[in-house]
Amino acid sequence: MIEKRIEESLVAASKPANTTAKKAASSLLPPVLCTIAYVLCVLLMAAPLSRIPDPTIRLQLPFGAWLTQVGAWLPNNLGLTGNALASQSTTNMLEFLALVALSFVVYGLCALYISRLAAESRRYRQTRMLLWAGTVLAGLIFVFTPAMLSHDIFVYSSYSRLLANYHTNPYFVPLTTFPHDPFVPINHYANTVATYGPLWLAVCGVFGFLVGPQATAYVLAFRLFALAAHLLNIWLVMLSLRALGRSTRTVTLGALLYAWNPLVLLESGYGGHNDVFMMTFILLGTYLAARAQQRNTLTSPRGYLPPLLAFTLSALVKFTSLPVIVLYIIFLTLNTLRGSAATNAQARTQGMLQWKAVRTLVIAAGAAGVLALALYAPFWIGHSLHAIRISFTSPPSSLYSENSIMRALATWVYYQRPRANTLGYILMHVFITRSVWDDIDIALVGIACILSTVWLWRAPTVRTFILASLAALGTLLIVTPWFFSWYVTWLIGLAVLALPVTRSRIGRALLAFALAFSFSAFLTYLFLYGYPPFGAWTGFVFLTTITPPLLAFLITFITWRPAKILHLSASENVVP
Repeated sequence: MIEKRIEESLVAASKPANTTAKKAASSLLPPVLCTIAYVLCVLLMAAPLSRIPDPTIRLQLPFGAWLTQVGAWLPNNLGLTGNALASQSTTNMLEFLALVALSFVVYGLCALYISRLAAESRRYRQTRMLLWAGTVLAGLIFVFTPAMLSHDIFVYSSYSRLLANYHTNPYFVPLTTFPHDPFVPINHYANTVATYGPLWLAVCGVFGFLVGPQATAYVLAFRLFALAAHLLNIWLVMLSLRALGRSTRTVTLGALLYAWNPLVLLESGYGGHNDVFMMTFILLGTYLAARAQQRNTLTSPRGYLPPLLAFTLSALVKFTSLPVIVLYIIFLTLNTLRGSAATNAQARTQGMLQWKAVRTLVIAAGAAGVLALALYAPFWIGHSLHAIRISFTSPPSSLYSENSIMRALATWVYYQRPRANTLGYILMHVFITRSVWDDIDIALVGIACILSTVWLWRAPTVRTFILASLAALGTLLIVTPWFFSWYVTWLIGLAVLALPVTRSRIGRALLAFALAFSFSAFLTYLFLYGYPPFGAWTGFVFLTTITPPLLAFLITFITWRPAKILHLSASENVVP
């Protein structure tokens, strides 16, 4: 509550004196126009998306023909290359990305409107209603758009078929075992075993029993599920910010920055990716941790176990959220040490403090391990340890590279073929080895966790834990060998929970990093099929994705200036 009062006092002190500006800021017209413009941008995207030639499938979805007619006036071929197919694909991709850029502009204008509203304004509730309406409308447009930029839904559908139709284990049996299945030709990973956690396989299994063999039915099912998870996540963002004691302005701004982020919304309602479901549990865990901190129960099992179990469930959807679990356990241990030290000096001298911290560490790690084992056990029973290890190491995401620095180097070496036995040749072949990049990934994320431990020791709060998790996952995405644009949705979900960032240099820089990354990640689609003039993912192409967020972080970090410090009472003059 102290942070909330400080935030509102800071804004009140900086409100403009101009009466006309105040009236303009309190008008409901700007968010109404922003909502209309945002939904229109998404509606216009349907035409260019549906006209990008898809070598895998041509979708026929309800309302799809009507949606594509709205933007039918957009040019279909600008003659960018001599190849008609390449020119058509590139033209429509550029139109799609131009509309994405325009939606980012609308997104930013609406965020600016919210940030300028008076603390006591009655427009927050109405703005949130418009936010919800715009999200649902834009999300449903994406659901029924008859096109696909990613075919991950067919990978999920294959797991559904294996579980429901063939009663086999996706961790050990690929779909090609059943060559007659209709999803074999449209699933590029049909010859590999499952790469996701058991919780996601359970979701896929449910869809397998409910949906028939039609590809369009699975597309609609997974898109609607992802959109529902996105809507749930917006609610969790708002709950978390309220539990952290944030003002109405911050709650509304955080909801907007998550709900209307063009990447998050597209990869949910359109891509149908399970990353949004993974984020549901990360957001749920953060909310439970914030509530435990609010109730001063964070260092007791009834306070820290529910968030830990939620974070563990997120890793049982996709294991990439493991750094969040590690940081949360570190956060708990340090909280136990610092909290007890402040209240019980005698216990510290008797060694009870260290014992309590060790007990917390053991209980937390044990609970996470038991939950993971309980969900994996039904899939592992009857299989050897060697077979289980192979199930983790054989999927393409564990062996190869996509849209990354490693992939750019590997493609460059393939086309340039440097002379053997030269220093450049040796270095290049070292850095196109997957195990080398795995080691780099682990090392850099480990360094981020070590630095975060120091940071958490100095300020063991839920907000610091959120920023530390954001930094660790951001580091992971910069150097990971296997990268896709929808991975950046993890960062947006965490970044909005760190609001407000007015008086935090690192918080503001990480927010800028996440938002810039959510825009630059779209550029991976320019190289989707390798058509000219953009071609394949090679050379310095990776700089188009990672340079904008890194520059945004550095510029924001260097140029940041602290907000004006108010002369408050000793109990209130605290930096959030």
